[in-house]
Amino acid sequence: MFPGVVLAGGNARRLGGEGKAFINISGVPLINLVLKKFESQVTQVAINTRNKDDYFSYNYPIIEDSINEIGGSGPLAGISSAIKWVKKFSKSSTHVVTVPVDTPLLPSDLVNRMVLELDINKPDIIFASSNNNIYPVIGLWPVSIDKQLDDALKNGVRKIDIFTESFDVSIVDWKYDELNPFFNINNPEDIRLAEKYFKS
Repeated sequence: MFPGVVLAGGNARRLGGEGKAFINISGVPLINLVLKKFESQVTQVAINTRNKDDYFSYNYPIIEDSINEIGGSGPLAGISSAIKWVKKFSKSSTHVVTVPVDTPLLPSDLVNRMVLELDINKPDIIFASSNNNIYPVIGLWPVSIDKQLDDALKNGVRKIDIFTESFDVSIVDWKYDELNPFFNINNPEDIRLAEKYFKS
């Protein structure tokens, strides 16, 4: 297994602009739900944020974005920070898994299937998808791309797909009929749907 990082640096503009991590879903902060699904799948989990003071009560490594732009720098900056943390945390770890803080239904085989894809096909980067809808923030990233990512960010690249277009990217897909394992919280209706699920 590899270390993993929960990306929690977004502003959540459609949900009041205060970030998504501490939105309550049936009385439980969203960050707690994601950590519960994710922590057992990685060797060590850390939280990436724009403000580490928000997480003083959490017993996890807290990684602040190295780029702090007004309005946020996007997930690529968080992925860059995750890679830099792994390089300091573990000299032997070749990859890091990232997931966003707004996906409380993560599948229990997320990391195992990504690692299997890495072992078999040896791509540079792996993304998750569900019913062929790709979620590039849910990814397995090699720490060897650290400098390339730094250069891209310095040159103003902020979109994941633009950065990764020169790499060999594999997609691991999860099929579903009713419940999307990568359902993410973007608006008040999504909160209500999540609460319905966790109460059932």
